[in-house]
Amino acid sequence: MNKIVVNQEKFISIFSSKARKNTTQYFKAIELSENINNKSEIARIINQPVRTVINWLSEEKIPCAVKASNELKSNGLFPLVYDDASDSFNLFVDVFAFVYGDGSVKKDFSGVILCGQKQDLILLKNKLDFVFSFNSKITLNKTSSKITKLNKGVIVNKTVIGSCHRLSIYSAQLAKLLYLAGAPKGDKVAQKVLVPYWLMNSSKETKRRFLGVLFGNELQCPQIRAKNAFNSPQFGLHKVENKKKDLKVLLGQIKQLLGEFGVSTSAIAYEKCRTIRKDGNHSMKIYFYIDSHSPNILRLFKEIPFKYAEEKQKRFEEAVHQFLKNLEQLKQEWKLYEKVIQMHSEGLGRRKIFRQLELPKKYFYKINAWIHYNQKPLYYDERKHFFNC
Repeated sequence: MNKIVVNQEKFISIFSSKARKNTTQYFKAIELSENINNKSEIARIINQPVRTVINWLSEEKIPCAVKASNELKSNGLFPLVYDDASDSFNLFVDVFAFVYGDGSVKKDFSGVILCGQKQDLILLKNKLDFVFSFNSKITLNKTSSKITKLNKGVIVNKTVIGSCHRLSIYSAQLAKLLYLAGAPKGDKVAQKVLVPYWLMNSSKETKRRFLGVLFGNELQCPQIRAKNAFNSPQFGLHKVENKKKDLKVLLGQIKQLLGEFGVSTSAIAYEKCRTIRKDGNHSMKIYFYIDSHSPNILRLFKEIPFKYAEEKQKRFEEAVHQFLKNLEQLKQEWKLYEKVIQMHSEGLGRRKIFRQLELPKKYFYKINAWIHYNQKPLYYDERKHFFNC
């Protein structure tokens, strides 16, 4: 994999034609100054005013694109090079993942907005302040919005009033870099959004980081639904109807990344209800479930902890601990199964085994199934997963 995610040429391409031309001329002036001392001659060669060349070479004034790249360079982000051992790159991935969930790159590239619980945003802000020099601020925003839904031909209007904390990062350069690395800007629901090539081909640690932040934002928290069973947490996003195929591809990418950690998922499904947007378009939710099979949920817990979602992670931990407390009975049955198989291999039949072990009546038929029908106790073949959590 090419380790350069965003190089100088790609970064400069996002600026206006005039800014790109000035940047090209600036670098020509720098190159020529290595062999030519006469600034008037340099100005003549590159067809620029002498005063402009003097300012460039003295660094009193430099083109805006160069100034922007220098700002990113001072923060260890330019050129943007894939390096999962770098604090600056890993923190960039955190913000990048946030933008796919409860965050956005502002449409005019004026900054980045991330939404979440106050304590989680404080943690992220502290990291940003330590690693980068970008200005940022956490605010509480109260919202009131009217939602119009279409369900089975019936239009339902609902007013939603709420509040959320927002972390605003005031850096146009970071916003541009996120976009050039593949993150969406503006309204994610109305545009094609995919996980970029560099991230799909990154290390497991980078993929774990991306999924941890994204799921901290968007995945339903797994819960205990029975003594030895979890529910099926849902991961879903919204998209306008004419872009639903694009969202299906994105969800397929997420499913693929989960598969690399051994986490199984359901097929992708479509919600029947539609939301009527202000622009008249209909949007819909497309989703999949994490397989509720307990070893699968435990793999999710072990492999992909939620990031910047402290409360949700605690709830997940509590659910796992509650599940593991109920394991003692299963462990006893696993040992009993192994004892029964051993006794049968020594020539004893099920009736003698049943009598010698003085088992409750319910085990008479279980033993028969274990010996003659190759059945095993619940989770026996996956028991190793329960001891690693």
